[in-house]
Order: sequence, then structure tokens, then C-alpha cells
Amino acid sequence: MKKLILVTLLPLTVFAMDKSICGMDERVPSSDPKVGRSLENKRDKAGCTVTLISNSCVISVGHCAATLNYLEFNTPTSTRRGIRHPGPKDIYRADRTTLKYKSNGQGDDWAVVKALPNEHTGLLPGQAQGYYPIAKEVPPIGTMLSITGYGSDRGEYERHFAQQNNFGPLKTVGGSIWNGGHRPALLEHRVDTMGGNSGSSIINLETGEIIGVHSHGGCYTSDDSKNAGTVLQLHPEFKAAVESCLASE
Repeated sequence: MKKLILVTLLPLTVFAMDKSICGMDERVPSSDPKVGRSLENKRDKAGCTVTLISNSCVISVGHCAATLNYLEFNTPTSTRRGIRHPGPKDIYRADRTTLKYKSNGQGDDWAVVKALPNEHTGLLPGQAQGYYPIAKEVPPIGTMLSITGYGSDRGEYERHFAQQNNFGPLKTVGGSIWNGGHRPALLEHRVDTMGGNSGSSIINLETGEIIGVHSHGGCYTSDDSKNAGTVLQLHPEFKAAVESCLASE
């Protein structure tokens, strides 16, 4: 069932079109240390999702660029009053001088930024949490995908903007958008997401490798409906930004 969120918590662009459940909501609580929550300010009530791809590099989406200030990992469940933050050792500042992003809609919405060492441990987040590898190839249609992130959940307060996971099939790669333009890097999937999932990495469930990032919704009860994201390997600028970040370590 569709669930509402308070879009006033953050700019509308953060939650734009990423609020889609594919039929029944089958998300489950998760605790993936490689996936974090991004916040514009320490006291924000919600944010977006980031994923570690090296000791310091994280990926997300461009329409979440404003939230890429504070990066939280190993986050606790939420309470009736809202999200809870982890301890200081699991909170990192993003180095916004390294931020590269585009926010041009489905198939062209991505971000890459480096995290600074933790102020208390001196460790980079990937040193403490680990990180995911990047897939070198795009998997075939029908491949099962996994998405972990910080989507809204008005049904259960403990899960609201806390980390959850779901999996579903890859439906299409490459396609047209609303204005008729073709986007070679557009990916469509049937994985449950909600507002706050923007920036979640799209992972090949079989290999554990990242193939892209989730950015937009479109799913509902129809089997033909789909959510959308951007394929890293098929987007030259996104790919170059990731390679540049990785090479800087």
C-alpha cells in the first residue's frame, strides 16, 4: 500500500518521484554497514541514501546533492519522534569540494563524493564499514536486483527513514523519457522504494556488485509499472567521475 511522507522535511527535489511500492510493500529492516544515510544538517529528520565504493568514495544521486554533508552509517531504528543517529564514530563529513553530480531526471541522475576521516577514530568510512565493488558489465534483463536505503515507512515508525532492503527484477535498460529523449543509461526495475531511497545503489543480487543508482519512482499495483535509476557503466560522465574518485585514493 502506498504510504505518504512529509515532503516539507527537505526540498521537494530530494523526494521527487522516488516514492513507489511495486504492489505490496515487501521491504524488510536491514543493517548493511556499507550503506549510509546522507543529511544536509545534523538535526535533519530525513535525507537520502549513499553507498561506499572505496575507503572514501560514495555514490548517490544528483537530486540529493544538498544532503551530501553528513554521512551516517550503522544507524539505529527510528522512534515515534523520528530518526535516531548513530554514535560519533559512525558519522562522517563529506568533502564537498570533491562533489560531482548531475540531476537531469531518469537515466541522468547521479552523484559521487569523497568522505573525510572520522573526527574521533581517524578512519575513513570504507576502512571501518567496507565497500561494494562496481560491476564491469550490465546484467541481462530479469536479473534479480537488491536495493537498500532509507525510505519512508508510515506503517511502522521503527522503519520510517531507517534502513530497509528489498529485491526484485531488472526490467529494462535504455529507453525514452517523458519528453521523448532517449537515455541509454536509463534502468527500470521492480524493487520497492520510497522517499529517502534516492541514491540507493542498485546491486546485482547474484554477484554483489553495483550496477547503478536508484533515483525515480513509477511502481504501483500494475505488473507493468517500474521504478528507475541510472546505469553506471552506460553513463560516460558518471563512470568517469567514479573512476576519478577511485584513482584519487
